[in-house]
Amino acid sequence: MLTDADLEGAVQNVSRSSVPSQLRITDLRVAVVERAPFTCPIIRIDTNQGISGYGEVRDGASKTYALMLKSRVLGENPCNVDK
Repeated sequence: MLTDADLEGAVQNVSRSSVPSQLRITDLRVAVVERAPFTCPIIRIDTNQGISGYGEVRDGASKTYALMLKSRVLGENPCNVDK
């Protein structure tokens, strides 16, 4: 059975450095993989809280198209996928 001290110790070990409501995209970079069966632009999105995510440019779009969207996503919250 957990004691109050155990519970308090667990709460103290929880990282509070991530605040999803304040998460913002700070950078978008694109690398192109050319030696795969086909050319594939890979996107890296960085945030103000040190979290990075990776994705791909789909449906045959180019690196140029992905970089064109950079100005639209900078400063946005990546958790808001419906926007």
